[in-house]
Amino acid sequence: MLKLSRISKNYKKDGKTLKILENINYEFNSGYLYCIIGKSGAGKTTLIEILGLLLNYDSGSLFIDGKDVTKLSDNEKSEIRNKNIGFVFQNYYLNPLMKAYENVMLPMYLNNKIDNKDRKNLAYSMLKKVDLQKRENHYPKELSGGEAQRVAIARALANNPNIILADEPTGALDSENAVNILKILKDLSKQNKCVIIVSHDDRVKNYADKVLVIENRELKEVKDEK
Repeated sequence: MLKLSRISKNYKKDGKTLKILENINYEFNSGYLYCIIGKSGAGKTTLIEILGLLLNYDSGSLFIDGKDVTKLSDNEKSEIRNKNIGFVFQNYYLNPLMKAYENVMLPMYLNNKIDNKDRKNLAYSMLKKVDLQKRENHYPKELSGGEAQRVAIARALANNPNIILADEPTGALDSENAVNILKILKDLSKQNKCVIIVSHDDRVKNYADKVLVIENRELKEVKDEK
């Protein structure tokens, strides 16, 4: 599903080169939930942004569904990102002026395979998957944190992507809502999707099939498959 081959990423700061990731090799497969942990500044968000085609890398190759996307144009990457990858963030990033179903519809406008007349029904279907079928017409300010995050997950599912990338999805939630979100993400992995979560939340490990750690610029597996 996702394959990293000798990926390296550096940043320039005060005229010096700061190495973040170095020769990362790993393959992420569908049907698994992965948890990536590591100290603050270790490169977790950098890695997930590379996987999501949001950030370029300095060397190496990234394969999505067997295709090397390294040399694709920005437009080509954007098309792959929109159709194949769903994003879930800690801060939700919902449009405050749009109702829940309208937020879910947003990615569909970039997908020419979805007819205009189908978008609303599909959005309602996505919200039902996350048990929000009675909150479709509510604005973000009318939702709890857990509900807002579920809307964000429904939005991530809008184009039926094979890959779900979640950056600290439980970071702003209380314990009960955090567990609910993790259960939803786990269920998605069981639907043959590749789910990758970056988190400081130790509870994520209980739902992960594989736990990875970024340490000394390397990505290492620390938990065997269940």
